[in-house]
Amino acid sequence: MRNYLMALAASLMLVAGMAEAHGPSRQKTTQSVTLDATPEEVWAAVGNFADMSWFPGVASVDAPEGNTKDGSRTVVLEDGTALTQELTKHDEAKRLISWRWTADNIEVLPVTNFSTALAVKDEAGKALVELRGAYYRGFPNNDPPPELNDEAATAAVDAYYQTGIAALVERFGAAE
Repeated sequence: MRNYLMALAASLMLVAGMAEAHGPSRQKTTQSVTLDATPEEVWAAVGNFADMSWFPGVASVDAPEGNTKDGSRTVVLEDGTALTQELTKHDEAKRLISWRWTADNIEVLPVTNFSTALAVKDEAGKALVELRGAYYRGFPNNDPPPELNDEAATAAVDAYYQTGIAALVERFGAAE
């Protein structure tokens, strides 16, 4: 009986230790704005995977497959940084587009496995734009440095989305 209790205690300690060493968990964030434009007008500006001209800091986009699911694009930023992304969904009827980064770049955003869904919804004739992100922090192990922890990752993604939202507000105006 004593050996059984010792084995049980050792097993419980092992399981408890594994629970503490689980690493990062997937983070999610949503940013939204209602614009003083129709959903169709806003979708025409943001719904093409091959066109990021609406987003500040983007110098060019190369998307040879256009809006084809699983197609890729290379987004070149004004500083010359190239980001590769893959289209995971494009639904004209729902005005929904989603993509994921195929290569992490923690210098641009301190995240890994980053995906975005952009939806343009009708809110009483105005465009409600939602940007939803899912990602892991930039440091995959336990005890991340402050610049690569969950809080830094969420703050960076929120700021990134707010940059796009601010550009859309400048272009279309915010609904009252």
